[in-house]
Parts: sequence; structure tokens; C-alpha cells
Amino acid sequence: MDQDIEKVSTREKGDASVNLSVVDGTHPPQRSLKQKIASVIWDTLDKTPEERRFIAKVDWWILSYCCVAYFVNNAYVSGMKEDLSMSGNNLNLLTTYWNIGYIIGQLPSQLVLTKIRPSIWLPSLEIVWSVIVIGMAGAKNISTLYALRFLVGLLEASAYPGIMTLLGNWYTPKELGKRACIFQASSSAAQMFSGYLQAALYSGMNGRAGLSAWRWLFVFDGIIGVPIALYGFWAIPDSPTASKARWLKGDDRNRAIARMEQCGREPMKKLTWSTCRGIVASWPVWLFCSIFIAHVLAIRIYSYMNLWLKATKLYTTEEVNIIPTAGYGAQIFFTLSYAWVSDAIGKRWPIIIVACLIAMVGTIILSVYPEHNTAAMMTGWVLTFLETGAGALIITWVNEICSQSAEHRAIIIGVVETAAFTFQAWVPLLIYNTGEAPKFKIGYKMATMFFALEIVLTLAILFCSKKWPQGKNGNIRATA
Repeated sequence: MDQDIEKVSTREKGDASVNLSVVDGTHPPQRSLKQKIASVIWDTLDKTPEERRFIAKVDWWILSYCCVAYFVNNAYVSGMKEDLSMSGNNLNLLTTYWNIGYIIGQLPSQLVLTKIRPSIWLPSLEIVWSVIVIGMAGAKNISTLYALRFLVGLLEASAYPGIMTLLGNWYTPKELGKRACIFQASSSAAQMFSGYLQAALYSGMNGRAGLSAWRWLFVFDGIIGVPIALYGFWAIPDSPTASKARWLKGDDRNRAIARMEQCGREPMKKLTWSTCRGIVASWPVWLFCSIFIAHVLAIRIYSYMNLWLKATKLYTTEEVNIIPTAGYGAQIFFTLSYAWVSDAIGKRWPIIIVACLIAMVGTIILSVYPEHNTAAMMTGWVLTFLETGAGALIITWVNEICSQSAEHRAIIIGVVETAAFTFQAWVPLLIYNTGEAPKFKIGYKMATMFFALEIVLTLAILFCSKKWPQGKNGNIRATA
């Protein structure tokens, strides 16, 4: 019978030392009911005061930067369409040009992060991004906006995979799901705020200084980005073994290194051709690419809710911007719920499946298209928002399955994002043609199919993670 063997890992540097209890076995040490409940509520409540203080410090600095607002533009339905004479597939083409830049920038940015510190690379790109976004306010025609959207996508490509990789460098499996989903939820909160901001700008700033409300939105987006980028130079701690963050003291650094060693999370090493060949030959890169492609194509559907609202002719421009924020609010709640439950049970796959099933109910309703039943249509749209948080769990799963190699984690996350957005650059032009919106011929049915495919691929990843675990000699197993 397996027995739990407790080992004490002590790292010393000068007078500083850190003691962490490491359990080497298949079962965790026995904890009281109070400790178990406390750890579900928040994963530091059952830890020592010293470790609680350390994790709180890391949370403050990393999450305060990572939860940068991603303002998703609602301008198409608030004056941009009319100002720039947009029609047909112009909205999809704006997204496509952004996607092309995003695709081109993803993997190179992840490769750069193996050579340049995230604390330098990520904020530097964000400053340039802010300048270009402000420049978008001056676009006189749709062609100019296409070019600027491409550059915005190119610069923004570093953010999501870079931050997800950063989180994987600092948090254990019991902590990572929450932090990844908090980051994901911050994006939803930003989109909610963007809707309210656009409504406020339309009613209060439209026409001020000769600028339409949608142009003011770009100006505000860019201005907000600059101080956040400057803060990033100070806040981002890189990795435990290479950090130069001034807020990370000697004891903290040793504790961070020991925590990652405890969960088998290896630090970044030199990227070699052998490593690249190993990534291509392994199953995670192929299956995670497939599942994330399905995920991204499926959740694209809810971005068209405002076009349906406008087509009904029941709502004002302000209401068209504000009503979808209910979906983002529900998205935040469900994303955080997925994180807490997933970390509590120590598994990712059941929650991903549940999230897909919830969203599938929504796409099935929209496929039936009860046009004159506004309540049913509204319910269907809101349900499609609720799978988004599963994306953060998928990337968390990558970090955990590939714990044995920081290079594998960084490159696979970059490849997964690149693959997904490569498909998003052209597939929506075929199945979510905005010239047909909101009555897509096949769009709602295809979204249902993508959610179903995501469930199948989740089970395939679960099987492979058990059959062919990644790691040194196959002995490092990831959270399923």
C-alpha cells in the first residue's frame, strides 16, 4: 500500500531559508474539515501565515497587471458603420485583419519571451499599442482602419499567451485555475465597462471636438493603456529563478523557486531544436490546438448579439450597447465558478464539458430561431456567453500537463493561440457572414457543432494524459 512520505525542502541563500512541506505520494496529507472548506473558499486560507503573505504579494503585483482592461469595440453599432459607409462583411473583415496581425505576432512573441524578460517585452508592446489605438480615432476610411487593426492585432498578440505563461511560472495547480479565470473574467468585466462607456460617450461626447462617439472610444482606450504599461515595468516579476522585481525579497524568491520545484514546474532553459522537435512529436500540441480552435470558433457567436438587438428595432443605440453587458456579467460569474470548482476537485475536464453543454443549449435555441419570442432569443444569446471561461481552463491544463518544461509551455501556448486565431481569421467569413446577420444560414448550427467537438476533444486529452503522461521518464503527472 502506498504511504505518504513527507519531505522538507529547504533552500538557503545567505541567511534566508524557506521550509516547504512536500508530499511525495499519491494522496494528500490529512486535513481537518475546516481546512478543506477554507481551501475551497480561497486556496491560501489553509496555508501558513508566511506562505499566505507571499501568495498575497504575488497576487497583488501579478494580477493587478494581468487584469488589464481589454476594451472590445462596440463602435460598429454606434456610428462607425454610418461614418465609414460600412456594409456587408466589413465588420468581419475588421476582425480578420486584426486576426492576421494577431496570428503573425503570437508565436514570435512567445519565442522572444524565452530570450527577453516579460517585464520589458510586454509593457513595451503595450505602449506602442496605445499610440496606434489613439491613431485609430483619426481613421477617415475603412481601408485605414483595416491597416491599423492589423497593427493592433500584431502588438496585442503578446498579451494573452504571455500572461498565461507568466501565471504558469508562479502558481501551483491548486492556485492556477483561479488566477487564470480571474484574468479571463477581467476581460469580460472590461467588455462590460466598454459597453457602458460607449453608451455614455454616445449620449455625452458624440460630436464633441468634431469627433464621433466611436472615435472617442479609441482615444480613451489608448490613454488608459499608457499608465498600465508603465506600471507593468515594475509589477511583472518574470520567473522565480530569473526575477529582478524589486518587490520580491530574498525569502520570497527562494519560496517561489521551492513551490515550483514542489509541483514539478521546471524553469525556463535554453530553447533548442531538440526541444522544438519534441514539441512537434508530442500529442499535447496537436490536441490542444484542435480543442482551442473549436473553442474560439464556437464562442465567436455571442459577438453578434448586438447586431440582433439592432435588427429587432426594439432598442435605442444606448440599449444595444448596454444589454449585452448582462451576458458579460453572467460570463464573469460562471468563469469564476468554473475556476473555484475546478481547483476544488483538482480536475479541468469535467468543468470544460459542463461549460460546453450550457452554451450548446443557447446555440440550439438560436438554431431554432424563435424570432417572435424575444425572451427565448435573449436567453439563447446569454447562454452562449457562458462557455468563455473554459478557455482559461484549457490553457491552465496546458501549463499543468507540460509542467516538466517551461519551453514546452511557452511554445505550445503560442502555437495553440496561433492555430485558433488562424481559423478565426477566415472561418467566420463563411459561417458568420455579417451580411446575413442576425439570421445566419448555418452559423448557429456550426457553433453547436464546435461546442460538441470541444467535448469530444476534452475526453481525448483526458485519455492521452493518462495513457501518455508528459514529463521526465513519464513521472510528472498533471491535473486532469
